[in-house]
Amino acid sequence: MLQLLLLAAIIVIALILFVGGWIPVDLVGLLVLAALALTALVTPAEALAGFSSSAVLTVLALFIISAGLSRTGIAYRLGQPLQRLAKSREWLMVAVLMLTASVLSALINTTTVAVLLLPAVMDLARRSGRPPSRLLLPMALGCLLGGPFTGISTPPNMMIIDALKNAGLAPFAIFDFTPITGVIVLAGVAFVVFFGRRLLPSAQATAEGGGALESSYQLGMHVFSLAIQPGSALAGRMLKETRLGSALYLNVLALRRGEAMRLAPGPAERVQEGDVLIVHGAAEHLRRLQGGKHLLLAQDCNAGQTMRQRLATARGAVGKGSPLIGLSLAQSALRRTHQAHVLCIAPADGAKAADLQERPLAQGDILTLIGERSALENLAAQGLLEQLDWTETGCGHDESAEARHGWCYRSMHVPQGSIFSGRDLAESRLGSGLDLTVVGIERAGGLRLMPKPQEKIKAGDTLVVLGTQNALELLQALQGLEIVEASPSLVNELESLQVCVTEVLLSPRTTLAGRTLAELQFREHYGLNVLALWRGGHAHRTKLQDMPLQFGDALLVYGPRRNLAAVSRDPDFLVLDQTATQAPVLDKAPIAAAIMLAVILSAILGLVPIAIAALTGAALMVLAGCLSMDEAYRSVEWKVIFLIATLLPLGVAFERTGAAQLGAEALISLVGDLGPRWVVAALFAVTVLGTQIIPTAALVVLMSPVALGAAADLSISPHLLMMTVAMAASASFASPLSHPAHLLVMGPGGYRFVDYVKIGVPLTLVTMLVCVWLLPLLWPA
Repeated sequence: MLQLLLLAAIIVIALILFVGGWIPVDLVGLLVLAALALTALVTPAEALAGFSSSAVLTVLALFIISAGLSRTGIAYRLGQPLQRLAKSREWLMVAVLMLTASVLSALINTTTVAVLLLPAVMDLARRSGRPPSRLLLPMALGCLLGGPFTGISTPPNMMIIDALKNAGLAPFAIFDFTPITGVIVLAGVAFVVFFGRRLLPSAQATAEGGGALESSYQLGMHVFSLAIQPGSALAGRMLKETRLGSALYLNVLALRRGEAMRLAPGPAERVQEGDVLIVHGAAEHLRRLQGGKHLLLAQDCNAGQTMRQRLATARGAVGKGSPLIGLSLAQSALRRTHQAHVLCIAPADGAKAADLQERPLAQGDILTLIGERSALENLAAQGLLEQLDWTETGCGHDESAEARHGWCYRSMHVPQGSIFSGRDLAESRLGSGLDLTVVGIERAGGLRLMPKPQEKIKAGDTLVVLGTQNALELLQALQGLEIVEASPSLVNELESLQVCVTEVLLSPRTTLAGRTLAELQFREHYGLNVLALWRGGHAHRTKLQDMPLQFGDALLVYGPRRNLAAVSRDPDFLVLDQTATQAPVLDKAPIAAAIMLAVILSAILGLVPIAIAALTGAALMVLAGCLSMDEAYRSVEWKVIFLIATLLPLGVAFERTGAAQLGAEALISLVGDLGPRWVVAALFAVTVLGTQIIPTAALVVLMSPVALGAAADLSISPHLLMMTVAMAASASFASPLSHPAHLLVMGPGGYRFVDYVKIGVPLTLVTMLVCVWLLPLLWPA
């Protein structure tokens, strides 16, 4: 009884940790293994036996073989004919797509199939003018339906075979799973084609928007064109110098000069008078400066006299041990806490200064600051800076310092009805966007010096700013910009054979969750503009650089296709454009196909054990150059491997303590007298409910002893009940959290949790009815 209570406690705690998600599931598996060994529920040898299990080694090898098939372009070629369906009816698209995904899942890992088909399906949606939501979930369901086609196609099947061997029973042959899975696939496809499609999100693509991708992101609604007028201060500047991105959150997608159109111009491209810029962003950010109606700029420097009397400038060095070392300016809080603003940085190593907000400060850096003299002296007193060099005369600073640096004071009035009213200084983008420092606010006859970034702007305020003449000219130039055309049809001009707009997902193996695009320097590193970020069912278009990334995010990017190739090689990203992904090693495709065929034939004919055949095949994939050893390591889902290996001893303990017998008796007492079909139904229901919250590896370990115990007590076929567990463990249709294939399509398809439930629950019932009807015929009791 004590052993039973210990096992129950271990299982309950493990289930709580699985459901809660506070620690990784593979770590939970390791803790379960340790607990079983330390409580003597299993011997040390039994606790470690999972790592030498044939099922674990087979799964590991098949991950590598699947990667070889992907790398050599075999799956890509199989997905290519899908594009011929672009003019077909939707029901035919869904049927062919689901059948293709199911067949591929018989040969390749289910998640890998979803990854491979995702770009093809997105392209099909774009070509057909349908929303991706009409096709992506059926594709994912097709992958799951066809997963258990063979004894080596999914981990649950391999674990069921292993459990039968360990029980001294004849294991399933490699194709024993095929008849029941084939019927489930046909029934599932029929259900989705004739009924399930009605349950999918039905948002329609706009006719003008350029396709389903543009419709999902409403890209056409946020693309407009701007003309560079004669005499504009923007003329002659490089795009990166125009401040369109930093000040207005606008991405320049194309530049029209005369009859020529330059798509995805680089940051060094110079703007000329008469150019038309096609940009993406929110028009309201332009309207806050447009025409100078919301911020009236004075043309004189009269504000400088008072500021020179009240403020001082100084140069100070970051000394040894300074608390500023290693902090960026944004982290240092010099403006927010000490009312001192950094005008420029002279790096100690003489390198070109990076972005002031991002560059970590280092010992020896020279900062030029402005503020009240007492505030600057306080910086030295607190040890933040040393060797202060005052560049003023008297208590202020002279005009020569301004002239030396090109600085000038200006007054800006905020009129009634201004879009700036009610915003804080940080939101105004005057500092971070235009390098204009608000050094004072005149309000109700008083002057507030060095206001904090959180200070709210009010109608009637006069902002006193310090900036270079260049920055002031840019502000005036941006105020003079006007929208020439705002039409969804502009989107149709933005793609070519060399340039495209597509989505990039964080991959299932990403290490970037929690980091921002600014930290990753995504634009600088890949040369691509991020136009929007899809999260939680809608698109975000502003402040993208500062949003921490999350798994499931989809990035809408625009740029040269050749640059997307670099992103596709990064294991942290998944590019949803099959023309831009890494070119497959096509000349190795026949070798990869031959290796896969040899592995399957070896298993069918019983020439060697399946684990040995799979490991040999994996080695040959690398030896033949179908993929590198590094790619082989990256292809393995180590979380799955550890989870299976660490939970296999749980099945031993489940049987040894009598827990399996108790579970079997409970099942028998519930439906045992009603016949084998009721036993199949009850076992299927319990297992499929478990798939929604418990990893399938853990579920198969728990349910296999129950199925074998019930079969022994009822004197019915153990193969009937074990096949029931296998089919139910793969029927994880109703939750986006139950399988990575579901998570992969959630972002690009714009699905909500309820969308999976609406179509997944009835599909699960269809699968259950097929199993209850057919399994007792295939495996008579």
